[in-house]
Amino acid sequence: MTIKDIARECGCGLGTVSRVLNNHPDVSDQMRERVLAVVHKYGFVSNQSAKLLRSQDNKTIAILMKGTSSILLNSLVERIQKRMERLPYTTNVVVLDEYDNEAKQAYQVCQRHRPLGLIFAGGNPDFYKEDFANIRTPCVIITNQANDVQSSSLSSVSTDDIAAAQCMAEHLVANGHRNIGIIGGDLASSELSQRRYKGFLSVLQKHGIPFDPERQYAVSKYSLGDGANAAQQLVYANPDMSAIFTMSDVMAIGAIRRLTDLGRSVPGDISVTGFDGLDIANFLCPRLTTIRQLLDELAERGLDALLDNIERGKPCSHQLVPFEFVAGESVCKRS
Repeated sequence: MTIKDIARECGCGLGTVSRVLNNHPDVSDQMRERVLAVVHKYGFVSNQSAKLLRSQDNKTIAILMKGTSSILLNSLVERIQKRMERLPYTTNVVVLDEYDNEAKQAYQVCQRHRPLGLIFAGGNPDFYKEDFANIRTPCVIITNQANDVQSSSLSSVSTDDIAAAQCMAEHLVANGHRNIGIIGGDLASSELSQRRYKGFLSVLQKHGIPFDPERQYAVSKYSLGDGANAAQQLVYANPDMSAIFTMSDVMAIGAIRRLTDLGRSVPGDISVTGFDGLDIANFLCPRLTTIRQLLDELAERGLDALLDNIERGKPCSHQLVPFEFVAGESVCKRS
């Protein structure tokens, strides 16, 4: 499978495929989805994406983006690339599936092309600790923590996920909600989902509110479709719930659509909250109550941490970035 094969199957030009693979914004959403579907179908991204990176003059910084359709990470990568336009480096973006091992992909990139640095947009360092330990190239993971990874090369910059989930839980409890469902990632493989789950449950436990994972937790990818299916699962398993905490805005958007299809009004029947603060959430009806991650600050701090390591030889750092609570309109008070 080559870029030519992908272009032929998608009915588009080589330039269009290249722009999609390099996360260029000048591609329609429909065509981007078509190209990524073919890429994922033939395993081109997970098995051969490193071939897209050119070593050139060793001024390349590789960006590995986790999630083939992540609106949040696409926005993050755009901010990183914008900041790098004024720097003497080139960037190449590799798009990975949500469940790919980004550390193994990064190791292949380093072995074949020796980039100057690596930026992981999303990722799961806790799950791939041993693989990250094999990487010697300076790197930073943005939107997840890597404090526990024994690596002298890996920095991390992340939102305080535990505190943010606690903030949202307190908001729902303050509005009288006691039977709350959660839509989140696979807790066995997603360390980020584990932190948000831990933070949310700590508030329920503090207030003496019971939680049954069998009925009240639905596993979902961070996508619209999975969010919709998870909402339906929760409604069938726990029809009396009054609110749903989702671990991403796209999950929340999908959930609201499915709840509406099932005849449940939001927030009249069921309140729904998100996590990320995507711009699109402001245009929902109702506007989404969510946690806004500060993408500009995440991008700036992440890039600074990487360049401090590359240019000034500073040790790796692990930073937590503040978040903002957005009240929105998707939560109502229960009497």
